[in-house]
Amino acid sequence: MKSKMKNTMIIAIVIILIIGFGIFLIKDSKANGNGLNSGEKVQIVKLSVENGQYVMNPSQVKRGIPVRIEADVTKMPGCSKSFVIPSFNVMKVFTSTDNTVEFTPDKAGVFNVMCSMNMYKGTLTVE
Repeated sequence: MKSKMKNTMIIAIVIILIIGFGIFLIKDSKANGNGLNSGEKVQIVKLSVENGQYVMNPSQVKRGIPVRIEADVTKMPGCSKSFVIPSFNVMKVFTSTDNTVEFTPDKAGVFNVMCSMNMYKGTLTVE
């Protein structure tokens, strides 16, 4: 009986250590910028809406380098806040307190961006 209890205690300690280490890694990656390594470059794209179209500045980014889209929600009416880039599986609903989304483009070309209702549209070029 003591052996069984001892084994259970060892398993519990190992699980606690694994969970604690996992939490430490998650906190550390967030402190470095949403999972990016502190030395890793990020391409920043500003997003807004003008005349019913998405405006991305710059509208051209490099393949293989992380992109952070920063939305100006004060210039984004209605469903334009529900942003989608289907080719990169990007889906984000921007709010005043959560106005960024990050992804790494893995292919080159001109890609459509749109709102979830396909009313607001634009393009992003990846070279």
